[in-house]
Amino acid sequence: MNQADLRATPWQLSERARKLTSSAIREILKVTERPEVISFAGGLSSPATFPVEEMHHASERILRDKPSAALQYSTTESFMLLREWIAARYSAGGVTIRPTQVCSSRPARSRHSIWLGKVLVDPGSRVLVETPTYLGALQSFSLFEPNYVQVPTDESGLIPEGLDTTLTANARLLYAQPDFQNPTGCRLPLERLRALAAIAQNASFPILEDEIPTTRSITSAPRCRRSCRCRPINHIVHIGSFSKRLVLEGARAQVISSRPKSSTSNSCRPSRQPICTHRASRSASSTKW
Repeated sequence: MNQADLRATPWQLSERARKLTSSAIREILKVTERPEVISFAGGLSSPATFPVEEMHHASERILRDKPSAALQYSTTESFMLLREWIAARYSAGGVTIRPTQVCSSRPARSRHSIWLGKVLVDPGSRVLVETPTYLGALQSFSLFEPNYVQVPTDESGLIPEGLDTTLTANARLLYAQPDFQNPTGCRLPLERLRALAAIAQNASFPILEDEIPTTRSITSAPRCRRSCRCRPINHIVHIGSFSKRLVLEGARAQVISSRPKSSTSNSCRPSRQPICTHRASRSASSTKW
């Protein structure tokens, strides 16, 4: 920087930009660059578990067999074969997810919050959250200046009975993590999950159900717990991941389940079927194509 830079007239920042603060998650990840540090705070996997050879062969095959599809721009919704794989994976429990209801995006943490924040949240809007809840989601939604409202919780997680009409009045969304809640790690009991699904059926706001931590389970195959799989449900926005199961932090993936936009209206009123939105790189799922 020289003296001319110091004398330059500063840019006029927006009111939103002036309210921004440093990301605590970014500061945590800075510490992980130190070789003597083994951090459990940032969700990083051990490099020893990375499937390097598998990714090498998968990428080689894709670039050999389908180079244009792998390297060319795709639609906003993302590559159709990937969306078909995601739709098949998330179709269960009487719910059928169509590929046309799937959208893939990158990067990870903030994408779903920014999408929903733009569509649903105005300054001062009521956004319901667990106590405590995932810091990254709070930081992303905060860009739209919501009024966070704490929902009742205990050692087992969110208490559906606490979502009365007074608490949920004029709410724009509820952000919840039924499995391996971040930061508590608790799993919502199945009876509470069903109660939450029942509330969602007639809610005037969507429930943003974040299942990304579920894919880190080291136990046997997870039970069919997700509320969007329990039965066909309105107002569920489901977020998930498969790249974390593959231990690919650099190809991070996300899933959202909601209802698609009505084809007869320019509003964002959705239809009655869930949507899955999945974040992933093509190489992360190339072995499934």
